[in-house]
Amino acid sequence: MKSSALDAESMKNRAPLGDRIRLFLRRFATLVGLILLIIMFAVLKPSIFISVQNIRNILVAVAVGGVVACGQMVVFSLNDFDMSMGSNASMTAIIIGVMMTKHSIPWPVGILMGLVIGGLAGAFNGAMVSYVNLNPFIATMGTLTAYQGVAYVFNNGATVFDTPKGFNAIGQDSIGPVPYLVIILVVVCIIAYFVMERTTLGRRWYAAGGNYDASYLAGIRVRRLRFLAFVVSGVASALGGLMLMSRLGAAEPTMGSALTLNAVAAVFLGMTAFKEGVPNPAGTVVGVLFLGVLLNGLNLNHVSSYLQQVVTGMVIVGSVALAGLMKKQRG
Repeated sequence: MKSSALDAESMKNRAPLGDRIRLFLRRFATLVGLILLIIMFAVLKPSIFISVQNIRNILVAVAVGGVVACGQMVVFSLNDFDMSMGSNASMTAIIIGVMMTKHSIPWPVGILMGLVIGGLAGAFNGAMVSYVNLNPFIATMGTLTAYQGVAYVFNNGATVFDTPKGFNAIGQDSIGPVPYLVIILVVVCIIAYFVMERTTLGRRWYAAGGNYDASYLAGIRVRRLRFLAFVVSGVASALGGLMLMSRLGAAEPTMGSALTLNAVAAVFLGMTAFKEGVPNPAGTVVGVLFLGVLLNGLNLNHVSSYLQQVVTGMVIVGSVALAGLMKKQRG
């Protein structure tokens, strides 16, 4: 047994250099891209890009999107989509903003209420997908519009101002040099990694995503797993919305509109890091950082916002194509 293992390892080491490079890039493409981005922008703006303040700015900027992306990653592990995450975040922020400013509920209670609201919105998505058997893309595109409508109706389309100072401190203050938002992101990422990589629940999510029918025959309750995944994405959406509201000190009905697309992009980018064509927590974090560094570097180099949208869109298309190619090669 030991001899055969050594023979296999030696065969791997004797593989042509080109094949080994392609294998490396298939597993670490996004990570390599992130490193190259950092090097490029560090050369272009050395005194600004690598400063402590700018690194802090990048981490704060990606904190909200990173939390939402972790929720999207769970849904992706089952080959599903949740396109309503941004609207869920906006809806939750508006409802809780109104409750705190007009009805004087304490902000800690507001946070708990917000997570419940987001979870219920996710549960509705999960019920439609898991038990009514709607296509996840169609179902969550429908709820995207519905939740966005609730965000407009709840405060007549107006922006919520003057959120409590204690609540705003979450998004604007720090412990020493580390912002609270970054701490929340780190905690969420650690939880996501532990659940997905170290628990039976995570293994079952991956198994069901690999083959629904085989998982069902193996005794895994696939419907329940899909439902729970959407609840998780709903809670992550709500948390992202609350984090964004605390950072801005206000809430408006379209504040979460970019979160869904960025989360999807981060997950697809993460599928080209560490695990070939498979959504995973570590890869998703790399994807989030990739997008954050890209946008930060483009801003520092005074690239127009219109061109930034073009670049970001092309990155998304490229990551989707590469992730799909890797998944096909694995299959």
